[in-house]
Amino acid sequence: MSGQAAEASSKTLKCSICHENPPIYFRKYSGERLCARCFKENIVEKVRRTISKYDLLKPDDRIMVAVSGGKDSLSLLKILHRIERDFPKSELYAVTIDEGITGYRDECLKISRDFASSLGIRFRAVGFKELFGFTLEEAVESGAAKEIGVNPCTVCGVLRRKALVKAAREMGATVIATAHTLDDVVQTYLLNLLKGEGNIKPVGLRRESGSAIPRIAPFRLTPQREVALYAYLEKIPFQVRTCPYTHTSMRDKVREFLNWYSAKHPGSLYAFLNNFERMLDVLSKTVPEKRCEICGEPSSRRICRACEIELAIRRELGLDLEESEGLKREADIRGEEQ
Repeated sequence: MSGQAAEASSKTLKCSICHENPPIYFRKYSGERLCARCFKENIVEKVRRTISKYDLLKPDDRIMVAVSGGKDSLSLLKILHRIERDFPKSELYAVTIDEGITGYRDECLKISRDFASSLGIRFRAVGFKELFGFTLEEAVESGAAKEIGVNPCTVCGVLRRKALVKAAREMGATVIATAHTLDDVVQTYLLNLLKGEGNIKPVGLRRESGSAIPRIAPFRLTPQREVALYAYLEKIPFQVRTCPYTHTSMRDKVREFLNWYSAKHPGSLYAFLNNFERMLDVLSKTVPEKRCEICGEPSSRRICRACEIELAIRRELGLDLEESEGLKREADIRGEEQ
């Protein structure tokens, strides 16, 4: 095709949905071309369909959105705020966990607080320091994390989940919504396989288990690059700077591989997700529900991973035993086991 013909052809391309406007995005895995308006509406509709397909939300849920200040979580907050208006009995909150990383979290806290305020959404920040007695930075730079054999991302991920549960209980939330995208869900499954996890559970699907607060991922069928484009088109302010500890994680390497592979093979992330979740019934084990004897949250062990890490770091940092009910309870448990 000549240059002039190619140019003429490009000018005649129209959005696959409205058939009126010129497209700004080509969805390789489906062959669709979408204009800016239809793309934004399509992302919102994709989240609606995901919620409906997996029964992620109930009409009267009190939804706590985990907001990091990044494009994914702020986009989710905006979309759920729009969807939630159709359900007058529901409530929406936003929570940011402050791990205590100098020069990193301050910016995201302001962005998250201001964005939630602009939507009229109740916002709260919860810090590692107030919950655990130490910041992530203190745990890493003191060598405490290394001493107990865990990297910064493990400490952060495990304790962030514990902090979110605590915040959800205090706010009266019935469900925790996280902004994990299709890419994140596939990364998590692959990481579980690489680590030899013996009891892999569905990621981002609502599972009711006693008093445990379920977690959901409304973006679990939305590719990360589409969430990023949505944030750009909606002019959502977000933190650009990445966490200084990201490079230490195994997830970072898995992410690089999947980005490379999915670029060469469009639709491969969906294929992996669909096939892997079909196998979950075989891979998953039915484990009797137990509760951590320190925090009371569901766990397959007497002391959950979060409490184990928290207590080990407190010990390494030389924090006063009298300041932690958890440490005193752990001492009692250890004594019973001997």
